[in-house]
Amino acid sequence: MTDALEDHRGTVSIGGRPITNLRFADDIDGLAGNECELASLVEQLDTASSNFGMEINAEKTKIMANSKEPSKKEIKVNGQILERVTKVKYLGSIITDEGSKPEILSRIAQSTAAFTKLKPIWNNKNISISSKIRLLRSLVMSIFLYACESWTLNADILSSNNK
Repeated sequence: MTDALEDHRGTVSIGGRPITNLRFADDIDGLAGNECELASLVEQLDTASSNFGMEINAEKTKIMANSKEPSKKEIKVNGQILERVTKVKYLGSIITDEGSKPEILSRIAQSTAAFTKLKPIWNNKNISISSKIRLLRSLVMSIFLYACESWTLNADILSSNNK
């Protein structure tokens, strides 16, 4: 990544600091302010990878834009055009071009399923309320709140909570 990003100057910034990528283990998310910048970033990463005997898997590599303008530029890796998507699962969270609502709905469904599986515990009179609350917090709420720090709450999501 150091070689790939040596001459790359990103236009995406958070708190005034330029951000070009997010990395976790062998997953890399490239961030760019426009398609030309993204194409350049992918090309530089592809070149640097091949210099080290590695290859980007074009079938697993996706492009997602956060723009109202339709994508025009074809971005390729190893001669293959990269697929454009509107939704991707990254580190267990759903990221979409429509914001956090799909992720929140997914978390509600997952935590409801976990809660339902624990029905024998909820109905067991030999288990104290305080133990049940601890189980609820650790086994259900942890599922619901996973990655909630990155959610964007808007009026639509907040109003659906009251329905």
